[in-house]
Amino acid sequence: MSPATTLWLAMAGNRSDRARIALTALSAALGTVTLLAAATVFAVTERHATRYSNPLLNESGLRPGVAFAMTLLTIPVLTFVAQCGRLGAPARERRLASLRMAGATPRQVVRIAAVETFLASVLGVVGGFAVYFVGRALLDAPDAEGRRPLPTDVLPSVVSMAGVAVAVPILVLLLALLTLRRVVITPLGLVRGARRRRPSTAPGVLILAGGGACALVEPVHRHFLTHPRGDDLPLIIVGVLVVSGVLAVSVGIVTGTGWLTYAIGRLLQRFARRPAGLLAGRRMMADPFAGSRTFAAMLVALVIGSAAAGLSALTLAEVKAQGENTRRYAELSGQPFVPEGTGFYERAYQLVGYAVLVAMVIAAAGLLVALADGILARRRALASLVATGASHGLLARALSWQVISPVVPAVALATLAGMLLPRLTVPSTNDTADMEVWRCTPLPGDPHDACADAAYQQAHGTLLTAEKVPVTVHMPWGQLALLAGGAVTATVVVTLVGLLFLRMSTRVTELRTS
Repeated sequence: MSPATTLWLAMAGNRSDRARIALTALSAALGTVTLLAAATVFAVTERHATRYSNPLLNESGLRPGVAFAMTLLTIPVLTFVAQCGRLGAPARERRLASLRMAGATPRQVVRIAAVETFLASVLGVVGGFAVYFVGRALLDAPDAEGRRPLPTDVLPSVVSMAGVAVAVPILVLLLALLTLRRVVITPLGLVRGARRRRPSTAPGVLILAGGGACALVEPVHRHFLTHPRGDDLPLIIVGVLVVSGVLAVSVGIVTGTGWLTYAIGRLLQRFARRPAGLLAGRRMMADPFAGSRTFAAMLVALVIGSAAAGLSALTLAEVKAQGENTRRYAELSGQPFVPEGTGFYERAYQLVGYAVLVAMVIAAAGLLVALADGILARRRALASLVATGASHGLLARALSWQVISPVVPAVALATLAGMLLPRLTVPSTNDTADMEVWRCTPLPGDPHDACADAAYQQAHGTLLTAEKVPVTVHMPWGQLALLAGGAVTATVVVTLVGLLFLRMSTRVTELRTS
């Protein structure tokens, strides 16, 4: 097969294929901008210190964490890529399967799909670089002192930019090729209609195991405080526990959505009295793992966002208690006290909140793509229902039940798990022992530093005590409610927008589609 023929076959397709190409390019552009921003933060060095108004960029110990957090934003972007790759997948599989029946080899079929995805991703990378450089020029706004809010005066290295330009198309291409396994295996494009087993309770075990791993952090921390070591083993063990715990909880919540969907579908199937509820319940029981695929990015973003909110409340409570204890100690010892405040920590967690918001927006876009793809993939069945007398309102209500009913308990579970993770992970620093200060004045004729001697201090000084302020953590119910409510609201809005595809997909002419 010549390159020109491969290119022509890759660009051939219907409106779903064109929409998939456009969305793939958009997701590649988002990933490119995110990775370039992270590479820019990595490029900031000590000679750029104090150039920025944001202390997170000035502190050398915090910049890697900021860059790593920005890199994590590529996870919802990759999820969005996977959702875009599924758009129009049944029709594409049938088209590629027909090419195999006409004599095309599996390698040629993969090459056709790879060319389509590669060209779309390259277009997205070019657009991402353009957005990055234009954004640098527009956001470069130094203040009167020459400090910038963002590192717009620093460019990543040529190697970093080349790595981003190469890595993004490769990742997008690999995700797209994963959807072609069935076409490569069999040229008939058939799927065996095996009966699905009901979801197991393994996700619950994963959530408990992840919480247990996070709960081990404090005992391990105390053990190494009493048995100090000179190597990095304590840090490695704690890091493994935290990463594995958060990962297990996130995977458990995402996969547990299948069990929730099946349970809700079974309840609707048993207790619903209207056709919309019965249709939704049967569909949820037939494919309970559709929710796991659809809400994956949103649920992970919720876990991270609620964990950040809980960690923010815990950090601010400890900083305020430590500041009050320092003030009391300075008052007892007669030393001046300068409050530090919590503005630095509040700005840091505010940036985390912005990152979570971006992840939620990307997840909502992926949810819209998945919903539209589900409607387009079943347009013949939906058109058959309309032809036999079912109204568009009935199908819209059934689809709304199917999408919205699993998301409410899943969002609640993700928010609760994320809220509890900081409590299990962060070692307790609450010390309620009284503060003791010896106030001592040398007697006439005694040396000036006589109070440095403990015996002299106890004989001629006064012991002053003050009770330490305990760390009182107030749960950020407002932030958690905003996160959970925002996720549910986004799902409702996306569902209403997705219903616009329902009317155009239930025309009688859709009965002729295969």
